[in-house]
This record gives sequence, C-alpha cells and structure tokens, in this order.
Amino acid sequence: MNKSAEQDFDFLDDILEEISSVEMKKTEQRMLNAAKIREAMDVKGWNNTRLLKALDMKSPSIITKWLSGTHNFTQDTLIEIGEVLNIDFFAKEKQDITISFSYPVMENKTNGFDSYSSLDYILNANQINTLGSQQSNCRQYQA
Repeated sequence: MNKSAEQDFDFLDDILEEISSVEMKKTEQRMLNAAKIREAMDVKGWNNTRLLKALDMKSPSIITKWLSGTHNFTQDTLIEIGEVLNIDFFAKEKQDITISFSYPVMENKTNGFDSYSSLDYILNANQINTLGSQQSNCRQYQA
C-alpha cells in the first residue's frame, strides 16, 4: 500500500471514530430502508415517477432523497411506502444465530440426573441444535 492510500485510511478511521454507535445505527437503518425501497421498485419495474404517482405525491425530489439513504423516514411514511411496494419495514428478519460454548462434560453413565441431563435441558430449552457442530465437547450422551 502506498503512503497516500495509508493516509486516506487514517483519515477515514479518524472520521469513523468521531461517529457514535447510535449515529452509525441510524445511518445503517436509513441505508437499509433505501435499499428495500429500491429493490421493491426493481421487482415491480417501477421508476421514481411511478412510485411518486402511486403515493399520490408531487415532488420527484423526495423519491431521490429516499433512495439516497439520507432521509429520516417517519413511521407513517414507511407504512405508506410499504403499502404500495408490499414492504413490511417493521418485520423482524430471521437471523441465524451461532452460539459457541464449551462444557467440560463428564462421561457419567449412571442413571439419574447428571451433567448430560443439564446440557440436554439447556439445549432443548433454548432450541439449540448441536448436530453438525465441530466444537462440541460432548463425546458421549446418555439421557
């Protein structure tokens, strides 16, 4: 990397350090909303004018601002856009969650309550599937 590129990264790092985590989340959400609108417009084959007409609005610049990712949407506006573009901005998206843990599980083959039972309870209560896990320390299981 040349010296100029390193200075550019230093400059960006300095700027990013000055932005709070809350501001980062706000910006990220605005960009996500813009991306959802653009994607839905593309699916429908709509341009800015068609969306403007569907929303019964007059100012074309508002659509440009929405798609720039800088607009701070109100909930009402998101609901109105969602209605015409079939977007639910408030739906929780399914996330894959990976939980890593390591238990010093003993090979207790006696009947009754043992460490395997405790682990089984935790896994079932939290609907955790360890099948395919490469890091499971559980060498043997007896319920």
